Amino acid sequence: MEKVSEALFLWFTQQRDKGPITGPILQEKALSFQKEFNEEEPDFMASVGWLDRWKKYRLRQLSICGEKLSANREGFLKFKANCHCLTENEGLSGEQIYNYDETGLNYKMLPSKTLASWAEASAPGKERVTILACSNATGNHKLRLTFIGKAKNPRAFKNIAPTALPVSYKNHRNAWMDSGISRGWFFNAFLPSVEQFLNSLNLPRKAILVIDNEPSQPREDELIRGDIRVIFLPPNITSLCQPVDQDVLEVLKKKYRHKLLTTLIEVIDDRNGMLDKLRTVNLKDVVYWIAQSWEQIEMQTLARSWRKLL
Repeated sequence: MEKVSEALFLWFTQQRDKGPITGPILQEKALSFQKEFNEEEPDFMASVGWLDRWKKYRLRQLSICGEKLSANREGFLKFKANCHCLTENEGLSGEQIYNYDETGLNYKMLPSKTLASWAEASAPGKERVTILACSNATGNHKLRLTFIGKAKNPRAFKNIAPTALPVSYKNHRNAWMDSGISRGWFFNAFLPSVEQFLNSLNLPRKAILVIDNEPSQPREDELIRGDIRVIFLPPNITSLCQPVDQDVLEVLKKKYRHKLLTTLIEVIDDRNGMLDKLRTVNLKDVVYWIAQSWEQIEMQTLARSWRKLL
């Protein structure tokens, strides 16, 4: 399981600056890597004992290397300088520079502590999906959201054609991004949308997509077609400069929470009524609310998110 252990360590070092990473998250991610790498160890369960051994070895490795948990400011400054050189040398405008990031959404999580304390003991369990958002540096091109759930054919989508949904729906057993989804998104969603957008502005078919270098991503040289390609961010600089991560995802979630809260207002004085209403929220509701929230994010908000990098 060395490949899984190494991938989990790399993922951990790249994700930890985004927030706390708990043991259960590490265990689930290890199982995800095992499946992705087709590791043939049927007895592997990513147990607590395995996790303890992994932490003793890998976190000791961090200590030996002298690596800090803080953001990599030196790497950020170097990457920023390289970005400026690249855009100038290739003559790229803001319309041709893109970024995407993904975020988990617990779509039945109540939007305030007051509501949560009301129903803490009996509220429906957290149900998580992953949202992938992408835009360019001027904010005038927002790509359709990608929505990753667990079910291949959710019951809530019955009698709805996939093309009729306001998002691009994908499935993963843990509702996470993986290399297959990422590769498919790049070639089947990102490239066609960007090429059409650039053609509409009479711009050359040349663009870069800045993304996190995670184990779930294909190699950089696999994500390229002509003069449209991917550039990976260095480790641990997401909190310093990743554009979509700079408040955009938080705004997106706040707008979604507002829509969720709006559905509960009419029964806010009835504890049982509120819980019953919350239980009726399904994936169809969620995809429409999150798509509407994405549409409501203004061009200026997206453009401002690039101020630290460009």
